[in-house]
Amino acid sequence: MDATSLRAELENNYKEFEKLQPTFPPQENGKFVLMRHGEKINVFDSAKDAVIFAEAQFKDGMYSVQQVNAKPVDLGYFSHAVPSSSV
Repeated sequence: MDATSLRAELENNYKEFEKLQPTFPPQENGKFVLMRHGEKINVFDSAKDAVIFAEAQFKDGMYSVQQVNAKPVDLGYFSHAVPSSSV
């Protein structure tokens, strides 16, 4: 495994993870996703569990682990202009 291949794998995995981010159910918020070749392999409770699994399965080291994070969506100016309670 060379540094260029690893960097490409990490960038591709992150790009694909970002696309998947809105599809994760609320119960997976805070969990860790193992990615390989741009695909979700599995979801784990801890980063350590994901790495242990990945190291046992993928001897070439071509994987990454990202944390699911429910980010609020900023709708711009209008999201701040709407009252939070009924008038």
